[in-house]
Amino acid sequence: MTYACIAAACAAVLAVATACVQAHAMSSGTKGPGITFVAAPPNVVADCRVTARLVGYPVPCPMRVPQGTLEPTVVGHDCTRIYVVGTACSGSWHGWVFGSTYVGRDHLVITASPRPLSSDAKLVNGPSWYPQAKVTQLGPVTINGRRMHAVFVPPATNESAFMDHVVLIWTTGGHTYGVGFHDVSSIRQTLLKDVELAKSIKLIGP
Repeated sequence: MTYACIAAACAAVLAVATACVQAHAMSSGTKGPGITFVAAPPNVVADCRVTARLVGYPVPCPMRVPQGTLEPTVVGHDCTRIYVVGTACSGSWHGWVFGSTYVGRDHLVITASPRPLSSDAKLVNGPSWYPQAKVTQLGPVTINGRRMHAVFVPPATNESAFMDHVVLIWTTGGHTYGVGFHDVSSIRQTLLKDVELAKSIKLIGP
């Protein structure tokens, strides 16, 4: 399927997603498309607070996470704590937020930039961005009053943890944020997972 077809196919999904993400109380064990979301354990929120203090700005913290979330064992950059939300504290990644977690085949990545970015490719690649990096725009979506847009990150033009991910991106308060799951089934299903996660995202400050 071409990227143009992917974008067209997702337009209807985004419209439905926008209509379905009005704020509402979520019971324990909310079922998403292929994933069960549960209340985030205390260590997730604690890591968010530590990260916010280290970078000096609010970080995107999921109040609900996929059941069975696992902490990766590989550290991607110097001085990085990689849990659901972590930070790189040295080198070109200084001030960036980066989190990664797995649930079976599902890979979730969360990131934040220390400054606002107009390029989605720069957000998903971070300081490793290169001029040939491109993403596919899927369309806008509003979640709990927060205006975002969705992109697909093709591996052919990106070398980042977000390769083959569907990512929700937004900018607020002088920072650009992104959250997204690896596409292991279909763009539509992956986008719905992103939406379910994003409904619980809170920006936790220092």
